[in-house]
Amino acid sequence: MTDLDQRITDALRERAEGAVDTRRLTARAVAGGRARRRRRRMGAGVALGLTAVLGLGTLAGLPGSGRGTVLPGLPGAGPKQVAPGVVAAPPRVAGVAGAATRPDLVGTDPGLLHFGVDPVRARLLTWRTGRGVEGGRLELPGGRVVAVDLGTEVAAVEDSAHDGMAYPARPATAADFDGRVRQVPPGGPGGQPGWFLRWQPVPGLYARVHTVATDDADLREAVAALRLDEAHRCASPLRLTALPPAARLATCEVNVIGFPGSLDVRLTVSRSPDQQLEVRLEYRSGIAGSRTEGNRTINGRAAYLYPQGGELELLGLEKAHLVARFGWPYEGFTDDDAATVLGGAVVATDLTRPETWN
Repeated sequence: MTDLDQRITDALRERAEGAVDTRRLTARAVAGGRARRRRRRMGAGVALGLTAVLGLGTLAGLPGSGRGTVLPGLPGAGPKQVAPGVVAAPPRVAGVAGAATRPDLVGTDPGLLHFGVDPVRARLLTWRTGRGVEGGRLELPGGRVVAVDLGTEVAAVEDSAHDGMAYPARPATAADFDGRVRQVPPGGPGGQPGWFLRWQPVPGLYARVHTVATDDADLREAVAALRLDEAHRCASPLRLTALPPAARLATCEVNVIGFPGSLDVRLTVSRSPDQQLEVRLEYRSGIAGSRTEGNRTINGRAAYLYPQGGELELLGLEKAHLVARFGWPYEGFTDDDAATVLGGAVVATDLTRPETWN
């Protein structure tokens, strides 16, 4: 088990042993919002600690390679099989073009993914779409994890961050999407180097895979597992049927790393880039109990508006929390807007059965 795997396992075990601390989750959401805003202000791909780790130089390539190593004939890895198990995956959608055919569609529809993975070679641990980018975390044989991002704009791809896989890297430009593997010196999770591969599968489509490992072999396997000629639905056990005036669903993100024992869904409602409301469904099989007394009602159901403001929870879900967050760093929505969204939220009757998801 890698250091990354162990940290993911420990985090899931910690969260599964009791009720979810929503205040701690709110703090994390605030911290995440701050980081996203910093990245937008500083430019695509700029990460914390950039100067200290990389100075002003370029990324190091593979040992002895100078500028990096080209992956000849992408994809390049031989097939390896993923161990069978309980799997939740976004279902394929017939009649919808994939990213290779219609790169202009990538990240434009929060209900669709314009890529997939070969289920024999890999499986998606997370998937997300919206705001001009699509991607997720892939699990390869042996539990190794690689992050993938696709988009038509370099900035959208480079600004995409994955929980637990942040790594300092210099800002990339379109010229960096040249099919070369680049190494970031050790200094990240577990003291292992980071590996980045950027390329253009077709003109107008930018793709990036990255991981933390001892070598770049996982990148090759991840690229070989990608399928850009198909589309999938952003399957989720949570659906929003009511939105505030002028608002729209902007993003869909699903995390099944601990499935079926745990599950996370994050949907973002937006009026503009600066006006956002996040709806999050968190399921943990180990949750022993949850709040039952609310301080307001939504369509006859108990709800709880947290005293610090900016967070409204719809109560009554078994082993799960359904929360709308509209306070700082989010802006532009009120508790009444949050009540409207939660009032129209539809949650699958059995969160552990993906066939019942929307």
